[in-house]
Amino acid sequence: MCRLTLLLTLGIVASCGGGGERGRAHQARVLIASHCAACHEVPGVATATGRVGPSLIHIRDQQMIAGYFANTPGTLTQWIEHPQQMLPGNAMPEMGLSHEQAVTIVDYLYTME
Repeated sequence: MCRLTLLLTLGIVASCGGGGERGRAHQARVLIASHCAACHEVPGVATATGRVGPSLIHIRDQQMIAGYFANTPGTLTQWIEHPQQMLPGNAMPEMGLSHEQAVTIVDYLYTME
């Protein structure tokens, strides 16, 4: 039984992505799949085929976020965290993401070509 528990624990730890860039990209894709996929198309996330919000393909090359804010990693992080505070009444809901989760998503989006 202890052996089975150890194997299951190791499997769970391994599936969490471990660390580094691969683990962080995996974590970002999981966050995107669970928080963004219904509304946005996102490269590398099979379930992210939403058409309610804009496609996030090439987001790093876009000049503006929501037509109001200069597109920088910091501003995009703020937008993902608190879109209603930045632009009350806009169509993007508060998703309840932490700052760290928003940074993980932005880092992933900015690596996409």
